[in-house]
Amino acid sequence: MATIKDVAARSGISIKTVSRVLNGADTVRPNIRAKVEQAIRELQYRPALAARQLVTGRSFIIVLLVPDTAHWYYSMMVQAMAQACRSVGWHLVVETFDRQALEEDEHWSIGLSCDADAVIVLPPWSDHPRMLPSLERLGLPAVRIAGRVPGYGMLLKVHDRDVARQLVEHLIAQGHQRIAMIAPPSDQLSSEERHLGYRDAMAAAGLDVPDAFVFRSTMLFESGAEAFRQLMSLPVRPTAFFAVNDATALGAMTTALRLGFRVPQDLAFAGFDNSPESRYAFPSLTTADQPFEQIARQAVLMAIGRDEEQVETPRRIILRESSQSAL
Repeated sequence: MATIKDVAARSGISIKTVSRVLNGADTVRPNIRAKVEQAIRELQYRPALAARQLVTGRSFIIVLLVPDTAHWYYSMMVQAMAQACRSVGWHLVVETFDRQALEEDEHWSIGLSCDADAVIVLPPWSDHPRMLPSLERLGLPAVRIAGRVPGYGMLLKVHDRDVARQLVEHLIAQGHQRIAMIAPPSDQLSSEERHLGYRDAMAAAGLDVPDAFVFRSTMLFESGAEAFRQLMSLPVRPTAFFAVNDATALGAMTTALRLGFRVPQDLAFAGFDNSPESRYAFPSLTTADQPFEQIARQAVLMAIGRDEEQVETPRRIILRESSQSAL
């Protein structure tokens, strides 16, 4: 098992400075800190939490709030967040909350099972009207990933608008002019940027967006299926569908296939998130990638008070069989 001496030797930095990095001192130069953190990652060093807590009076624990529901997005973010915490010598504790209680109980509040130094909230809960006052009552530094609504905590902006525009531009390049959007449930959510990107691409191409072509969904598979049925019942049907996430895109595409439509010869589909299901579906789903590691690292650095400038996380579209027959 690696020790602090091993970290000092690997990084070429003194034990005293390594200790300052581990204890969150803000007087260490960024290049020195980066060397220590790289050595920590390479050696998989685990500092003694109890000793650091005793010396500093801090917990060195970040709480990640996730809903009590199984979803690949949350599991991927938990993994990325845990690695980001380890890389800076902190610890991650995952706290689940009752999603139904949050929606229905006007007196809902966050309950933590441990002492923590900071809290991170994932979308779409980072903008929930009951989450924000509860975070404020908690009184800890809070990072709201992809938050858009002003309120308590630091906002980590996630820029989805441009890559959403690129996805719709791809559909247009395939010859589609009647493109429908299976949109997020509310224009107050961070995922609304994807809807705005859709409108950007359609406007730039001079294509109309009838009100009926935008279906507000619950972002679930079942909602995608319902959206497809509603959109295909219109007098003028769309020939392509851009969905706010992969789940709704797959719900719509599966329904189309069951009804005998060919994909992509008759109808094309694109989602968002690059979920495992998008890769394994047949046809495989065109989508946009999510840079979990970069988002997690930025959130952790913000939570521990590192004043590093936010860098826009990269996005890329992934073209698959659902949108072009040449694949």
